[in-house]
Formats: sequence, C-alpha cells, structure tokens
Amino acid sequence: MNQFARTEQLFGKKSMEKIKNATVAVFGLGAVGSFALEALARTGVGNLFLIDFDKVDVSNINRQLFALNSTIGRAKVDLACERVKDINPLCNVKICNSFVNADSLGELLSTDIDVVVDAIDGLNSKINLIVSAKQQNLAVVSSMGAAGRIDISMIRTGDISETSVCPLARVVRQRLHRRGLYKGVRAVYSIEKPLNKQPYKSEDAQEPLPVHGRFRPPIGTVSWVPGVFGLTIASEVINIIRQTPFLHP
Repeated sequence: MNQFARTEQLFGKKSMEKIKNATVAVFGLGAVGSFALEALARTGVGNLFLIDFDKVDVSNINRQLFALNSTIGRAKVDLACERVKDINPLCNVKICNSFVNADSLGELLSTDIDVVVDAIDGLNSKINLIVSAKQQNLAVVSSMGAAGRIDISMIRTGDISETSVCPLARVVRQRLHRRGLYKGVRAVYSIEKPLNKQPYKSEDAQEPLPVHGRFRPPIGTVSWVPGVFGLTIASEVINIIRQTPFLHP
C-alpha cells in the first residue's frame, strides 16, 4: 500500500511526483520548525536538509515536537532525522549541526534547494538566511513571532511586505530594507498582540551558548500556536512546490 495514497487523492499523481522530487531545507528545529518538518515528511517530500545547532532541554518540552524527557540532551538534528526516517524510510535526509551566520551560509545554501524554511529565532541569523537565500533566487517561507500568543485564529500568511502588528515582522522588514530586500518572502505571522506580561524566574532564563548568542529572557509560549505556525509553513511550502513548473533535478 502507498503510504501517501490519501495525499495523492487530493493533489494528483503529478503533484505528488513533484513533492517526492523536491528538496526543502529547514533551518531551525524548535517549536515551529519541528511541526513544519513533521508535516513535510508526512506529505512525502523526498529530500530534506535539516539545520540546527541546539540540543533538547527541559524548557522545550511544552511546545517542541522532538522534546521529551527521554530526549533531553540530544541534538535536535539527530532526533529530527530519526523521526523523518521512521515516517518515510525512502526520504533522503541530510543534517547539519551548525549555527547559522553569514559565514556558514555559504556552505549551507545551494541552488539545488527548492524551498527554504526559516524557523530561526535569532534575528541576525534570520536576516542573513533570508537575504542569502533570495540572492540565490530560492523560495523562502519565514516564521515571524509565535511566542506570546494564544489565539490561532489570528495567524496569517502573506508576503513579508504585507505583515502587520507583529513586532518581529516589523524589525525583520526594517533589516531587510537595509539590505535592499522589500518583498518576495512568504511569511507566517500573527496579528495578535504579544501577551507575555507575567514575570519569570531567573532560573528559567535562557543562557547564551558558549560560542554563540546572548542572554535572552524567556517569552511565554503554548504548544498550539507554534504548532499551527509550523503546519501553516508546511502548507505554504507544498503550495510553492506544486505551483513551480520545473523543480531542480
């Protein structure tokens, strides 16, 4: 039995062949990225490139698909690869445990990628990824801020130039404008104003990595909003693949 038969009923054989032959790079395997990857794997995307530098910790369990008590301390890219191969053993999975910055992107991006998923939290990494991908004419679907929200009915999709309300989207637009990029990036965002008004305990603050990052106070999150963000990103990716006349060989 074809495990993707139900999907083929909806999309047709031609679209399923395109999905099978597509290459999608997922940058960031946290709350949003893990759910995006899950849906892409279950839709039958045949080639997945997974990039993340982080390991699972206990604070991830409330929202990240790969985060369990049994997986604390393990690399997210390894867990993601195992899960994808369990879903679709025929999927070609490539992983890279790497921090995304201007230097590493030269090795991480290539013209044989059909769609780039940006599920990165860090602003500088996000901007560098989007700009570098667009310089190579790659399609990009980018996640804006999912934390601090509780209402999934407020989630929207559109070009980055159309985003509103979301503070992260505003800063992303400003940074992209400085780099000469004004449109051409699909964004998933929320028009719900961020809530995060509750105090946090010092022991719950996120420590910077030894080599990368800086102190970042935690932002309140729930499981369903970043999950829907990720699933919506997957929908956008599949739409791009289905509408692309010719994919990379």
